[in-house]
Amino acid sequence: MESLSNVSSEEELRRLRDAGKITEKEYQELLAAMRKPLSDKKPILEKTGIAACLKRVSGNKRIPGVLWIALISLGVMVLLKLVAALKVGPLILIDVALSTVLLVGLYLGHRWAYFLTIVFTVLGTAIALSKGAGHGLAVLIGDCLVLVPVILSTDYFFFKKEANRSSGEFEK
Repeated sequence: MESLSNVSSEEELRRLRDAGKITEKEYQELLAAMRKPLSDKKPILEKTGIAACLKRVSGNKRIPGVLWIALISLGVMVLLKLVAALKVGPLILIDVALSTVLLVGLYLGHRWAYFLTIVFTVLGTAIALSKGAGHGLAVLIGDCLVLVPVILSTDYFFFKKEANRSSGEFEK
């Protein structure tokens, strides 16, 4: 272990420059990059893990105000379904789980959540109306509080990001 040299990166750069392996310009650029403060760099947790999951892929585009109506309505429906599970039974917990997944997907702006929300609200209303007018009307009102704001927020789910300058391609 003692044979390992304790040469700093700057000394190694100087050796490469003196040996003619890098130019003076390259030496200056590399030296400036090495001396750049770490505070300019983003912490790794902002790029990976939970922080990245919570940030929207769309470049942190703000959630439209009208979509908050759908998110709050869907959240209230989840709570009401949990209370209804005491009377109806545990089968409604599947509906609670699906609604919760849709709620998170809509909040994060995923396209699959957009499509599934439209499909599930239309099917849910049709099934509820077949069970009776009173129950069907309540479900229709609740589903409209979710469906209409989601449709009005279509641009939030289908955006076009600026072109990637290096490859000229569009992302998401």
